[in-house]
Amino acid sequence: MGSIRRRDVAIRTAAMVMLEEGKVLTKKEFDMITRPTAVRSGNLMNLFGSWSRLVGFIEKDHPDIWAQLQGEPAPVEEEHADECPCDPCECDPCECIEEKSSEPDPLAALAKASEVKEDDE
Repeated sequence: MGSIRRRDVAIRTAAMVMLEEGKVLTKKEFDMITRPTAVRSGNLMNLFGSWSRLVGFIEKDHPDIWAQLQGEPAPVEEEHADECPCDPCECDPCECIEEKSSEPDPLAALAKASEVKEDDE
């Protein structure tokens, strides 16, 4: 078992290799890749202990990559799912929410309040 940072880099690297191949690879299929990869299967086994544990981490930590590997559409962020009125392909959901917001920006109000007034001098 390695550090969390090393494991996360290894998960992302293995997921990208699998994504390039277009499917979730078994250890044997991963070993049969002829082109050089950034991580070897032996290193992954040292970090995770088993191949199924690596696949489980890919599924849990990177659901967007997992959905692409399974041929499913990418999951929509739950916090903005019902708030965005437009089609998710058209724009970023956060932009729609910021444009629709009728509440004044608290940072703008704070900046306005902290301005030096001419009467104060």
